[in-house]
Amino acid sequence: MRPVIASPSSIVTRTREPISRSSMFEREAPLGYALVLPAVLYLGVFIAYPFLMSVWMSFSDAQAGNQKWTWTGWANYSKVEAYDVLANSFHVAQFKEKKDAEAFLAARDKATVTAEPAEGGKFKGVLHVAGKDVPVLQLDNDGDASFAVQTILSDFDWSVAKSGTTWDVVAKTKDTPLTLGEFQDRKTMKDAIKNEVLVEADTTIQEKGTGVLQDPNFVRAVKNTFQYTFGTELLKLLIGVPCALLLNRKFAGRRILRGLVVIPWVIPIAISAQGWLWIFDSTYGVINWALVHSHLVSPGQVPNFRGDKDWAMFSLILVNVWRGFPFTAIIILAGLTAIPDEIIERARLDGANAFQRFFYIIAPMVRPILMVSLLFSVIFSFTDFNTIWIITRGGPYDQTQVLSTYAYQLGINAGYLGKGAAISLFMFPIMAVMVLAMLQFLRREV
Repeated sequence: MRPVIASPSSIVTRTREPISRSSMFEREAPLGYALVLPAVLYLGVFIAYPFLMSVWMSFSDAQAGNQKWTWTGWANYSKVEAYDVLANSFHVAQFKEKKDAEAFLAARDKATVTAEPAEGGKFKGVLHVAGKDVPVLQLDNDGDASFAVQTILSDFDWSVAKSGTTWDVVAKTKDTPLTLGEFQDRKTMKDAIKNEVLVEADTTIQEKGTGVLQDPNFVRAVKNTFQYTFGTELLKLLIGVPCALLLNRKFAGRRILRGLVVIPWVIPIAISAQGWLWIFDSTYGVINWALVHSHLVSPGQVPNFRGDKDWAMFSLILVNVWRGFPFTAIIILAGLTAIPDEIIERARLDGANAFQRFFYIIAPMVRPILMVSLLFSVIFSFTDFNTIWIITRGGPYDQTQVLSTYAYQLGINAGYLGKGAAISLFMFPIMAVMVLAMLQFLRREV
């Protein structure tokens, strides 16, 4: 049987009328707006509103527990009255006989400093000289207390002086007095000094401006923030890149090792920082225990990781790097796995050594993803609060204070909400400049 083929005249051709783009947009626009609306509300409520409130509060003198709310304009960035209490000398010990005072002074080179718990959750800075325990200061944390007494021991001139019927061992400042505290009114200042300075001290009161831009603590916090950020990022790259190259190689147990590497990153910082707090303890810490029992240092010369300003910043950088380098390594590892093995193998056959393959092939190909990981890591480090607050609380004596902790301490602990908001707001343009510079560099490279 022959197939029946329809003639062209019997075929009815149906054509679609073209749909204009404007009519399509009119039908889909309401649905699109409805889908975007939750995101807009989220941005407005949880991002824009807190930011605008911070801007508003930064121009006010709002204080916690005070109904006063006065618009002060740039007052939070300029001069506000306050008082610094400076100690010029301390009468460390008294003796009836001059020879006893001189013996005490001669034993100064073998003196040690400890911080011991006191009443009210405070810590006493105690000086141990010639079998005599001298409590000097009483401060809120052990790092500040030991740092203050260590400063008196190492940076002050010691001498024996006649005082009435006794002989005093006096420690006088060489150049810079020891700052005992900053106070907003004289009554609070007098009460605090009376309770916290446990030995007789000669003090002076210095009026100062505590506006954000004139505040020396703010300037120190800015410097510490950049030092902390750049120090951690440099070490993260120096450790993260070799770690990623190692994890990219084929060996037995590679998958297990990849899982173990990310453990520091996934552990909550509140838990890991408490562990490091024990490790850095000057008395019971495992590092100092190992140094003493390996006879590398004597018991009186162990590092004070939280009480010495140089060791304190190093300790914070070490904790941040330990926690953050897995993030850098895993991100770079993702970029390495995207590089075809044929390219690396061809370069090896052409005579390129390992360094040439890395710098001329691997590095240019992973540079975009490396910049992305560096961008996020810089943001994490620049705004880091938990690590610093748990381990040093900005001490000793504000030597590790960064912008995030200083804003919290001034705005929440001290109750000066306006100044705390001003410091937080100051972080925004700095962070924006760094992020935009990195994005511009990334765009140019891509």
